[in-house]
Order: sequence, then structure tokens, then C-alpha cells
Amino acid sequence: MYIGEIATRCGVSVKTVRHYEAIGLLSDIKRLGSYRIYENADVEFVTLIKRAQLLGLSLAQLKQLKIGRHDLDWPAVMALLEEKKQQVLIDITALEQQKELLDFYHRDIKICLDNQVLG
Repeated sequence: MYIGEIATRCGVSVKTVRHYEAIGLLSDIKRLGSYRIYENADVEFVTLIKRAQLLGLSLAQLKQLKIGRHDLDWPAVMALLEEKKQQVLIDITALEQQKELLDFYHRDIKICLDNQVLG
């Protein structure tokens, strides 16, 4: 399939597919003259890249984890995902604390406003 088709099937732009190739995430793409010819495995790999990005992995991290044309160092991926999960848990705790503080100030301001109306 040509670049436009892989882009459409993966829900990315042609520019994105070219970028993945330029930075080495997509490699050894077959050519027919000046046209790139992509395979189903390329579609699966671009889809994997998109999913990894949704989880917060950067393209640079994915490039470091790439060990073959369409393969990643899966034990290293698992370790990185565990790190991400731990950071998310830390972020959740911080956000819960921030919410409690917002609730406190909201109640405090409401009490002050209610006292002004009554006073």
C-alpha cells in the first residue's frame, strides 16, 4: 500500500508517516520507483506507536526501545510502563490533595460571603 493508504488506515497524516520514517521508527520501507510500499506489519507498528504515545511514551523513547523492523524490547517496555504507572499514581495523589485544598478554600470563601450577607 502507498503512504496515503497507510496514513488513512492508521488515522495519522502522511507527514506523520514520513516523520516516523525520518526518525527511524519505520525503517526498511520497500520502494517501487520513488513510491514507498508499506505492508500490514507497518500498519500494525504505526498503530502501536500511536497507542504508546497515548500512554505518554515519547517517540524518542520508542526509538530507543526498537530492536527490529517491527519489534520492541518488550521487557524494557514493561519496565517503562511500570515507571509511567507509578508517576500517574503520584500525580493522582497530588491532584487529590489539590482538590481537597480547593474544596477547603471554596467552603472558607462561602462562609465569609454568607457572613457578609447576614451581617
